[in-house]
Amino acid sequence: MLPTHSKKGEETFPFEMDHLPEFAIKKCEVEQKETPEKKLKALQEVREFLRKNQKTSDIDFHDDFIVQHLRKSKYDVARTCKSIHNSVITRSKHIEEFRSIEDEYFSSKNSIKWIRFLPKRCPDGCAVTLLQFGKWDPNELEFMDLKRMAITCYIQLMRDPMTQINGIKAIFDFEGTSFQHFRYATPLNLLLYYNMAFLTNCIPGRYKAVHIINESFLLKPVWIFFKQFLSPKLWRRVHFHPNVANLLEYFPRSALPAEYGGDLTDLSDKDWIRKANKEHRSNSFGGQPNFY
Repeated sequence: MLPTHSKKGEETFPFEMDHLPEFAIKKCEVEQKETPEKKLKALQEVREFLRKNQKTSDIDFHDDFIVQHLRKSKYDVARTCKSIHNSVITRSKHIEEFRSIEDEYFSSKNSIKWIRFLPKRCPDGCAVTLLQFGKWDPNELEFMDLKRMAITCYIQLMRDPMTQINGIKAIFDFEGTSFQHFRYATPLNLLLYYNMAFLTNCIPGRYKAVHIINESFLLKPVWIFFKQFLSPKLWRRVHFHPNVANLLEYFPRSALPAEYGGDLTDLSDKDWIRKANKEHRSNSFGGQPNFY
């Protein structure tokens, strides 16, 4: 797959990749300290820990799944062992959340459009998720299924080496949200999200930025509560925008939807999410192989 160019001359890669471009391989060597020799040695050390650990000894972990955690920790073996151990504990406590949604929902419920992956990556290789919470109708799609969709999408997204290395950026659009949405932003649910994404690294993503647009006044108390759990490094990556035009300061026009001032008019990614949902049924505590 070849990169395309934005109007500013910046290269953008497609969301769906089938190989690692040279810059990503070099980036992995420099930022995540990965070499073939170090990778092999680290895999052996992590497997030895998992074999001796009571919680993980009976689980058949896929090499690609272990490497996801190694890349997240920049090849710190101790941190990797801890994050995999924690992911097993977290998942065992939330079995229902880790299930796929019903396949027929993709043809019967409009609410599934609340989460999308933009068809182009940022010039730095980051995948971009678009979460439009106002498109979720709690009366149509149960909150449990919303959680399942989020977990499924992010776990499956991490099977892409391009995303493992470069990370994820997210756009949170709160247009059309009301109390019927924010009533689910309870401390318990917010802490579950924090634990999975950051504390336990159950989903070992590199979260590079969150951009919040069309902010609701109901978001302020939620952010005040949630911010206290984030490190300064993380909360400095959260950007509140007074208008959608500000997104163009952070994303090339070619990578943004037309409704946000960009060039993208076709955001059809339902097939990818539907396929990811289907493949997630085979996802176990030991993970799955990479896409390529």
